[in-house]
Amino acid sequence: MFVNDSRFGDIVDFDKLRESIRHLYDALLPDFDMHKSLQVGTELYGDEPDLMIAAGASMLAWMTVIAAGEDEIAEDLKDSLFTLGWTEEEIGSDLLSARTVATPLNDDPDCADFHIKGRKWLINNSYHADYHTIVAKIDPDSSGPRSLSIFLVPQSSCKNWERLETHVLRKMVLTSFDIDGPGRLLGKAGHGLQILQRMAMPSKYQCAYVGIKLINEAIPAGIEHLSKKRIFNENPINFSNVLRQMYNLVLQGAVLNFIYYRALAFSAGSFLQFHGVMLKSWLLLRANELLGQNLLVVGSKGFLAESVIGRNTIDSFVLPVFDGHYTINTLMTAKHMKRYLGAARRANVEERLSILRAGSAMSRAGDQIRAPSRKLRNPDFFDYAQYIEDLDLPIDLDARAVVAAMQSLFDELSARELTTDPEHRYKMGTMLHWMEALLAACEMWRATEEDEYLNAVIMQYNAFVNQFNQIISESALNTPFLTLMRQRPMRKFEKPREFLLRLYHLVEQFSVRQDTLLAEQG
Repeated sequence: MFVNDSRFGDIVDFDKLRESIRHLYDALLPDFDMHKSLQVGTELYGDEPDLMIAAGASMLAWMTVIAAGEDEIAEDLKDSLFTLGWTEEEIGSDLLSARTVATPLNDDPDCADFHIKGRKWLINNSYHADYHTIVAKIDPDSSGPRSLSIFLVPQSSCKNWERLETHVLRKMVLTSFDIDGPGRLLGKAGHGLQILQRMAMPSKYQCAYVGIKLINEAIPAGIEHLSKKRIFNENPINFSNVLRQMYNLVLQGAVLNFIYYRALAFSAGSFLQFHGVMLKSWLLLRANELLGQNLLVVGSKGFLAESVIGRNTIDSFVLPVFDGHYTINTLMTAKHMKRYLGAARRANVEERLSILRAGSAMSRAGDQIRAPSRKLRNPDFFDYAQYIEDLDLPIDLDARAVVAAMQSLFDELSARELTTDPEHRYKMGTMLHWMEALLAACEMWRATEEDEYLNAVIMQYNAFVNQFNQIISESALNTPFLTLMRQRPMRKFEKPREFLLRLYHLVEQFSVRQDTLLAEQG
């Protein structure tokens, strides 16, 4: 689905994309099923990130129409391409400082017709889209939460496109452009930020899904290459240092897969707010790191155009940018610190495992885009340490010491009046994500009953400790440092390729197996 364009060269075939996009929309309206839509996208666009992200940008912009409560408009425009008109060069992600202005065309207080004037920047699909969902201000001097509104702007109101060349995903077309023409108000005036937040909640899966896809292509490709390449008349996969590196990458890749499937399984509840933000920030950054490490281990093969190893590594860096600004997402997590550390409810291990096994890979309509914001803002946390103890891991992981250490760190930052400082809020938000990754790794071991995943637990704990100690060191704090854990010995095996591939795919196979079992049970 690519075409050679006389103006832009080899780009996404937007005409064919327009013909197929309805299949994604149909999964979201009237029954809102985000994961099904992503699965449909995979079937349509395969392993091409340019296509997946171009389609995803249109889907997110179209979802904004739903989030505004304009289902009839969304239904009528299912054969159209959309784009998100949020960012402006001078403001970046600070949408409250937007300079695009919307002027009503009459004095009716319920007027929905406006003239939109401004300039947008770094917008995907914009030159080829039929409609733009534009962030603008009716009162250009306002700057509070109620200063923004959302408008549906036809392509005819846009002009003066300038393509912005990128280092990654070069077959997409990102531009800056002027808006000077009519547009229609979506939802209520001044409710733009609320509409965007409502749209953003379920969309947390999208970039995470693409990131997982990139990993699931590149890591096995790295294993295959190292199993065939010859150095000193031997396959590098048999070298102890190479094997250990790939083993660690496989475990980390399995954890990232499980965290994504886990978020999907619990997506219908208040889990979405806290853990969805984790997908949009922590998981995408870990995907970048993992793919970069994989490229370093594999070596020169990854630089070839034919290889997904290098391509996916480079392309993965675009995901945190398009996903919605990972720093802001992590800052949103930090506000949950007290409730996360102090939760007393005891979670039922078997109940959670049952949900994980039954819902990991199933697509389910959850209508999350219409979930009450009050519910989403108040995740139902449970006693972290007690839950890990109830999982009964056969390793010496002291979950209560983890919680106590985090509480001590938070208390010292509070005493020094640093908890409102953006640097430390970001760091503490990241620490909560690392805590949750540790808990997820514990659940992964219990759900799969694969003892090699105990080392995945230890790896997550050690990563948490490294980040924890770094905060203490950088800020010259008095909170005691934590000590790393030793990994369990890796068991010996005769066929490293088969072992690593089985270990990597186990989480995915686990999810698919449970999905199939449920289908067989009716």
